[in-house]
Amino acid sequence: MDEPVGRSIMSPPNAPASSGERWALRLVLVFTLAGAGVAGYLLTLHAAIAGNPNRGFCTFTETLSCDKVLASAYAEIAGIPLGVIGFVGFVFLFVLASWRLVGGGRGPRWLPVCLVLTAGFGLSFELVMTWIELFVIEAVCPYCLTALGFITATFIASLVAWQAARRNSYGGDPSCLMP
Repeated sequence: MDEPVGRSIMSPPNAPASSGERWALRLVLVFTLAGAGVAGYLLTLHAAIAGNPNRGFCTFTETLSCDKVLASAYAEIAGIPLGVIGFVGFVFLFVLASWRLVGGGRGPRWLPVCLVLTAGFGLSFELVMTWIELFVIEAVCPYCLTALGFITATFIASLVAWQAARRNSYGGDPSCLMP
């Protein structure tokens, strides 16, 4: 099926959000709020551990330890704690999903795609950090793994929302999802 002139696969026309898209966006809101809460808690742990990494706030075993992870050199990027980066990322995703949910067809065409790409970037970042925990630091933080779960769920829900927006925008034709 030929695509109408002026429409791109990456940017659906402004159409009111379908019930499937609204359902998925509501899940994004729940996952991002929970993720922001975990990131905020990690930030408070980071501040407490930075001064004294041997306090034992969150050490279960030698390999299951927030303390060891948050006291490592990988707990910050350019002096910014990863908890701040995670918190800002989850809040940004929450804002994007809220904008689409409330704005519906009045929002910009790129909004559903931006939500998926941002969540995908967050998931990729979290997977790299988890790899560093496992193979460089040799310890994992249970709260970091929880954040990984929330960003994974956010990515999946945002992908479902984007696909629902695509189907809604093109009259249910699934071929519009293929390049």
